[in-house]
Amino acid sequence: MAKTKFDIRAEATKPLYASVGVVDRAAELVRGSVADAQKRLAEVRASVRGIELEPAALQVRARELLEENEVSYDQLVTRGEVLVARIRNQESTKTAGREAKVTSAKAKTTRTQAKKAGSTASRTAKNAATRPTSSAKATGTAARKSAAAGTKAASQAAKKVGD
Repeated sequence: MAKTKFDIRAEATKPLYASVGVVDRAAELVRGSVADAQKRLAEVRASVRGIELEPAALQVRARELLEENEVSYDQLVTRGEVLVARIRNQESTKTAGREAKVTSAKAKTTRTQAKKAGSTASRTAKNAATRPTSSAKATGTAARKSAAAGTKAASQAAKKVGD
């Protein structure tokens, strides 16, 4: 008997990707051009004029429209995976990740220097206080750069939603 391989990571991420796909699909629908909507409305008005409306014909058309816009769960999962991959691979997201690592490293350095400055009695008070202060300033600068990179990445990611 053949055993089916179950990938827990892939199965656990499907709902996340499906929800991303739903948001992406909704954004796409919202971004639909007004001109396209006006064109469709004009076509519907033209087709309705002079035709006697039959309930059966309207129901058939309504079903056709619903079937055209129906999206399966697997399609939403795929759509979400593609969007997340596009966002992860954009340069601004990679830059934001690198900036975050730099900020984290500088924060660790600041913590270490502050700890050493507090525990070392042989140094002068001024020398002991200068290094942690300088390091804290560098950490603050790195944090600002990291925040700016994150903002840029989020802005560019938002533009990809609904494409």
